[in-house]
Amino acid sequence: MKDYLMRIVVYGFLAFPVWAEDTAKVVGQSEPVVATVDDDVILPCTLRTIVRTINAVEEAVVWQRPDLKPKEVHFYRSRDDYNDDQNNNYRGRTSLFKEELKNGNISLKLTGVKLSDDGIYICFIPTLKSLNQKASVQLSVGAASKPQITVFGVDPMGVILKCEAGGLMYGPEMTWLNSDGNILPDGPTETETDSDGRYTVRGHVTIQKTDNNKFTCRVQQHQINHKMETEIHVPDQMFSEPWSYWSQSYWWAWLIGGLTGGACGIYWGLPLYGYIRYKINEWIRKKRNRDTTDDEDSPMSGVEDGNKEAVQTGS
Repeated sequence: MKDYLMRIVVYGFLAFPVWAEDTAKVVGQSEPVVATVDDDVILPCTLRTIVRTINAVEEAVVWQRPDLKPKEVHFYRSRDDYNDDQNNNYRGRTSLFKEELKNGNISLKLTGVKLSDDGIYICFIPTLKSLNQKASVQLSVGAASKPQITVFGVDPMGVILKCEAGGLMYGPEMTWLNSDGNILPDGPTETETDSDGRYTVRGHVTIQKTDNNKFTCRVQQHQINHKMETEIHVPDQMFSEPWSYWSQSYWWAWLIGGLTGGACGIYWGLPLYGYIRYKINEWIRKKRNRDTTDDEDSPMSGVEDGNKEAVQTGS
């Protein structure tokens, strides 16, 4: 009898790993899914065992938010969606990856994320013959702004673009790309935080004219694998032709040189003119004084005009 019981215990221990490995369960994600307003986001959930995924095509898949009334976010069964009882806040914004259900992928795609979407979601398969029918996924929504691109200026090297994004929850990285997806060399990036610990990032890039003049500013938060992009089209007329720029520079140089020369002429010319005029007046005054002195030293000095003839006759 003891040997029989011992065999049962041994067989039980040997069979338990096989049973555990083949037990289906719903698996969510322990870390929060982070999104920003207007993003499209995926709430991950899988039907699987320890070693493999399980086909969920024939299962009923329910997504709920327990804090809402009604709490239904999305409902799938019999190979189709049935969202008559869906919460109105989610109308037209939820979907499953039906082509992936055969691989156990029962993740929910939520489009146009709103601040009100922040919360805990339950992924539930009521038809599953298992104790692990449910899993939870937390969605954290932030009010981050999409990158905003503006034309900062124009110089001989091209057009200078500025990009800025704010309200970011994790340390951001900014990258500029052309229409082919190639990364462009950019200038220094500035990052600052506000009182709530949210990040704002700013950066500049100088671009040259291309076939389509389309450029993208990408802001990534690598810690949560989050990415935002904004594209801008720069009109052809924004790009100055080199000869036009240098021509304008040439005339500006002449104008500035002329104004500078005129200012210098006035600044130095007026004192010089005054000095020369002073010297001329001084020379004229000295000459007059010299002529007067010569007249006083003459023998006829002091003789009346009427007596001049007598003096001359007597002599």
